[in-house]
Amino acid sequence: MFRPSDPQRSLFDAGGLLPREKRERCAQSWAGPFREKALPILRKMETEFAELFHPEHGRPNRPTELVLGVLILKEMGDLTEQETIDALEFDTRWWWALEREPRDLHLCPNTLHNFRAGLLAHEKSNVAFRRVTDALIQALGIKVDRQRLDSTHVLSNFARLSRLRLLCDTIRLFLRAVKEIDGQAYAALPAGILRRHGEESAYADARREQGPRRLKVVARDVWRLVNRFNEVEAMTARTEWKHLQRLYTEQCTVKAETSPGADEDDAGDGPTPVELKPAAEVKSDSLQTPHDEDVTYSGHKGKGYSVQIQETCGEANPTQMILEVEVTRACDGDSGATVPMVDAVAKAGHAPTELAADTGYSGAENAAEVSARGVNLTAPVCGKWKPEKDKAYPAPEARCPLKKEEALEWQKRRQASPDFKKRYAIRAGCEATNSELARAHGLKRLRVRREARVKLAVYFKALACNVKRALRCWLAQARAADVAPTLA
Repeated sequence: MFRPSDPQRSLFDAGGLLPREKRERCAQSWAGPFREKALPILRKMETEFAELFHPEHGRPNRPTELVLGVLILKEMGDLTEQETIDALEFDTRWWWALEREPRDLHLCPNTLHNFRAGLLAHEKSNVAFRRVTDALIQALGIKVDRQRLDSTHVLSNFARLSRLRLLCDTIRLFLRAVKEIDGQAYAALPAGILRRHGEESAYADARREQGPRRLKVVARDVWRLVNRFNEVEAMTARTEWKHLQRLYTEQCTVKAETSPGADEDDAGDGPTPVELKPAAEVKSDSLQTPHDEDVTYSGHKGKGYSVQIQETCGEANPTQMILEVEVTRACDGDSGATVPMVDAVAKAGHAPTELAADTGYSGAENAAEVSARGVNLTAPVCGKWKPEKDKAYPAPEARCPLKKEEALEWQKRRQASPDFKKRYAIRAGCEATNSELARAHGLKRLRVRREARVKLAVYFKALACNVKRALRCWLAQARAADVAPTLA
């Protein structure tokens, strides 16, 4: 049941119970501006999440400002669930930052889990990021006219499997489902299949020279299982079956029916009309792991997801803010993200006039499309070319043409201008942001699986990065002004 937080602050919050020396140290740390600046922002947005709770039934919710604050602090330190709960109970800086009574400084893991599940169920994954970021931009006076865009590769919580292990794991999980649904059907399967793919099997752990032979055997096992259960409704409704069917479609091809050789591991299991496709013919959006079906493959980055990150880069800004993050498939190029990212920040009210990006986001079509939205794309042009010497360079404030052919020529002339390198140099700051998100906030390796949960985790990590940058900025401003923090 949703219950708004009481706006009346307690006189005896946990931070106020600390000795004066510790209160002063807390106020001079990140906890000081979090309490004074960030926490009021969280209080104002509580009603945004009212629909996550039943209006009348159930136990009253824990204060939304507390849950959001804990989730932000969790990602600021890239903490596990248990580390987060321990910090809430024992870290005095958290007590000061969250301004709660001692009895309120406790959350169980289910509270955090259910809140995140509610965000996913009500499609509110980006609401906290959007509202808090907008408030920070306004509070700090961030200029959004110049922005930069880049992507980074991330992994969800899965093991990177070889082709043999992918096939074997998918079969093993399907057989587990068969055993759970119909034990008799499981026991009636050929003994060879059960021996190769049972829970205790190590068939996927093949030496390099054994791998190709075992791959052929496992491909035939996939066909045998698909052929055996493709009309059993209780099986085909399971996710494990869908993964097996997808694996068969993507990895195997039909041929004339042949029997295994006498020296092969499935000799005696019967002929099959299937063989494994050459690896080069398997598409990059094929199943990469049965543990996260949304993972795809990038030829130069490997398996995982791609995260598009767009942030401000105005030189006069006291700090920079991440304006938008978007999770995309690793197998998709960056070129298709240019226009959607510009549209996303414009929808949020932060449309730029100039966007710096690398060559992957460039091209005549993208330059013309964003120009129609009032944005100049500052990015190198693909390929080798020589500028014509008899044409003038575009002025820095000139607008890119709207026609593709003219936009391409404009981009080339602009890249050839003497001041392009200096103007384009601001884009390199994206690499520092990618590194910051990876090192400080754990973006490279997430603790969740599936695209929806990955998106939620990425939004909170980007939000935590923005809040951390704002806290540092406020601390620096206070020190520069030599203003002593106010003690409650």
